[in-house]
Formats: sequence, structure tokens, C-alpha cells
Amino acid sequence: EPDEDEKAEPDPPAPPPVRSLSGNEQIGNQGGFTALHFAAREGHIEAARRLVDGGAEIDHVTAGDQSSPLLVAVINGNYDLARMLLEHGADPNILSDDGAGPLFATLNIEWSLRTWYPQPSMFRQQETSYLELAELLMKAGAEPNQRVSTHIWYAAYNAGRMGVDFTGATPFWRASYAHDVNAMKLLVAYGADPNIWTQKLPSRRRYTAPMMEPDTADQDSKPVDPSGLDPVPDGGPGIHPLHAAAGVGFGTSRVAQQHRGVPDGWLPAVRYLIEEHGVDPNLRDMDGFSAIHHAAARGDNETILYLVRNGADVTLISRRGQTTADLANSPEQRAQPHPKTVVLLEKLGSKNNHQCRTCGAGG
Repeated sequence: EPDEDEKAEPDPPAPPPVRSLSGNEQIGNQGGFTALHFAAREGHIEAARRLVDGGAEIDHVTAGDQSSPLLVAVINGNYDLARMLLEHGADPNILSDDGAGPLFATLNIEWSLRTWYPQPSMFRQQETSYLELAELLMKAGAEPNQRVSTHIWYAAYNAGRMGVDFTGATPFWRASYAHDVNAMKLLVAYGADPNIWTQKLPSRRRYTAPMMEPDTADQDSKPVDPSGLDPVPDGGPGIHPLHAAAGVGFGTSRVAQQHRGVPDGWLPAVRYLIEEHGVDPNLRDMDGFSAIHHAAARGDNETILYLVRNGADVTLISRRGQTTADLANSPEQRAQPHPKTVVLLEKLGSKNNHQCRTCGAGG
């Protein structure tokens, strides 16, 4: 029998759900901070150092969501304190109950969205950069392919307009979402797989369902999927890093108001995935969108032309029947149309269904 003094292993993170979680479910349990957790959250590095030197358990996890002091430090952007904890032997592979670890959290806070509820900003005042911390974490053994098991509630708090769920995302996927080629290359150097998708969950969003057949005498009309793709089962592949790097969510939500990433990084990230990792430019996400769809929603003609030169098909249609030109033509209310992109895609062979939502057309 184990000794009474033997430390009990924390419960492992829950497996990925096969349904969308509510906001309260995403947040989960709270509480159970030790003094070291409080110091880590507030960035009080000297207090944390004295606690560790005085015998505080460096890897103690909270009773609520099983967060370690290292993870709490990183979530709040306290890179220098996180570095100190690593130097004192903190375990970089302890995950909270949503499957998030310090490596994923490093990229998430560095490229945190512009949200109505203020994001932590201490990462802007650290001597240690996020790339330095990411490499230190991986040198200490952080698993680069660890997938989060739910959407991360603090990615956008309760006012998210992301148009994408993080369930199943890896640190490499999160770097791709920020079109951060330097981080993507660093992760690959330590073994990251550039082809791990997020996970598809049931969705209530209208753009994920096929269009209905026109009204006929038959009242039992069934949805038709014009994409030509097989259905993706719940739990199947959702969004590939290529779609993340091309701008997933810009055509299905208002994420343009919130998204942050490397300036002018869209094309370099797409090019890196295609040229260095052989990713198919015609990959379709769970909604039937291609990388061109996502680039079109942002009005990114340069990326569109690059994709076409590398074999991307501008005539692909989503499960909702949206063409690439449609995605450039205000597919979402309050998303402005990109007339030059619409014209470009029409010339390249895409059909414009003239469903500009901002213009008053469309459903």
C-alpha cells in the first residue's frame, strides 16, 4: 500500500466533450489558491521566491480547476515569475481541468484577444519574452502536442465573437491562429505536429448547417449539403492550422473586432504551412470552408493569389452554399464587404450570389 505521506496524483483533465459547453461549464470549479498561487497571479516574484525557498509546494494544484502556480503565472502574463518557477523545478506538464498547460497559455496570453473585459497586460512588462518562455518550457519537457479539452473560457470571457472553438487545439494551432511563424517554427523544432486539428462539436450556429431545399409541395424537404463533402461526426476534425492561419471566424463572426496576431503575418504563416509542411491548400474545415474562403472574408487578395498559384480552387462551396466571393461580400452583419476581393474572385471563377448582409441582402 502507498505511504500516507505519498502525494496523491491530481485527477487527469477531462476528455474532450462531444457537445458545446455553456459558459459556466467552461469556467468550471474555482478556488483553492495557496499563497504561492496568489503570488503567481499577481506577479509578486520575490514573494513567490521566498515561498518556494521556504518550502511551499511548487506544483500544488488548486482544488477548483487544478491549476498549478506555473500555469497561473503564465495565464496572467507573468513570464519572469514563471521562469523563476521553472528554474526551481516546476513541472511544465501539469494541466488544468480544461487541458490547458503553461505552453498553450503562453501563446494564448501573448496574442490575447481584445475583449470587453480587460485581459491581463503584465506580459507587456516582462524581461522574459514569450518565445524565450516557450522554449524554456519545452526544454523543461513541456509536451508540444498537448490538446486542450474544452474551449478556454478566458480566451474571450463571456463576450466572445471568435467564430471558433478551441477544443482540441494545440500550442501550434494557437500560434497559427495568431499567424506567428516564429512561434510555429520554434514549436516544430521541439516536436510539434503541424497537422493537428481542433475537434468538431455540435453547434447551434446557422452557418454550420446545410441550406434547405427551396419550398415545394413536399413539406418533408431535407437539408442539402452543396459542398460535396461527407459529414464530419461530432468529435471529428474541426479546424486545421491552415484555416486558423488564413483567418477562420472572420466570415462567420465579428472576430475582426477582437483578433490579435503578428502584424502582416497572414501570408507568411500560410506560406510556411504549405511550403514547409506540404499542407494541401484545398483542405476544407468542418463547415466546408477553404483557406481561400477565410482569406476572402478578410479581403486579403495577396494571400488569395498565393493560394491560387499553389493550386487552391476558388470555386469551392461551403456547407451553407457560400462561395469564396460570397465570403468577401459581407457574409456576416457588421462585416464590411471587400469589393476589390469580390471582383478578383469573380475574375478567377467564383460565383457571386449577391448576399451582402451589411447591404441588406441575404438571410
